[in-house]
Amino acid sequence: MAADPKSETEKSAFSGSFFDADDPTALVIADRLASLGTMVAGVAHEINNPITYVLGNLGELERLSSAMREAILTYRHRLGELVGESAANVIAEAETKVYQAGGIEVLDELIADATEGAMRIRDLVRDLLSLSRNSEGSTTPVNINDILDSTLRVVTRQLAPCAYLERDYEATRLIEGDRAKLGQVCLNLITNAIDACVPPDPTKQRIRARTRDTVDGVELEIQDSGGGIPLDVQPKIFSPFFTTKGVGDGTGLGLYISRRIIEDHGGTIEFRCEQGQGTAFKIWLPERPQKDNAQ
Repeated sequence: MAADPKSETEKSAFSGSFFDADDPTALVIADRLASLGTMVAGVAHEINNPITYVLGNLGELERLSSAMREAILTYRHRLGELVGESAANVIAEAETKVYQAGGIEVLDELIADATEGAMRIRDLVRDLLSLSRNSEGSTTPVNINDILDSTLRVVTRQLAPCAYLERDYEATRLIEGDRAKLGQVCLNLITNAIDACVPPDPTKQRIRARTRDTVDGVELEIQDSGGGIPLDVQPKIFSPFFTTKGVGDGTGLGLYISRRIIEDHGGTIEFRCEQGQGTAFKIWLPERPQKDNAQ
């Protein structure tokens, strides 16, 4: 038999990957996805550093604000006891200006709001890093509910104007899995569910994220109230490069990659839908993948 013309380096680079090394289109897309992941990780790190300073300074500001507020209240009480009527009028005038500006108490609210906003940015950066990180197949005990919540935070901006989100988390069991790759699956399924909610309307459209324990693993289901998948399309949805989205809106790799990830974890993914009644994707993951599946 003739030797494979591909170098060992090239073969190892695509060993166990989701792409066919013989397909030039797949190679281009793989390279673009790798570049995108690197870019996202780089941007996330750049954001993470200043946010760390912001949160640290807000903590100090909260501490100082509390001390200043206590001191001002003490001054107010003591001055009212010591000064005469004329000085009392000056104090009252100053008090009025403070009150018109929102009062001393508003400092706590402003700091709390700024801290909450900075923490949201920090959490989003952490979630983006989790999704973009190349974990090289490492598995750790993971909680599927935490992975779902992490993913939902990433897509909050896209989800909010499109559909009402229902969380139904009953799973309590930890499973052995690759957190980054399972997060990628959740992101694909939730993004597809958002796209299916047409027309977007959070008062009418609904997306439900449900988890539960099974005898030997956990089950995850993402269900939308969209129009469903046409019958002629259903056999193709897990095929690579197949998409019903417009040019530039999708590569057709999301569900293909998701199935490969789930199968690599020793699990299964299936869907059910009725035309006009929405679609539900259900994933089952074992508590601990078999060694031959977890490679």
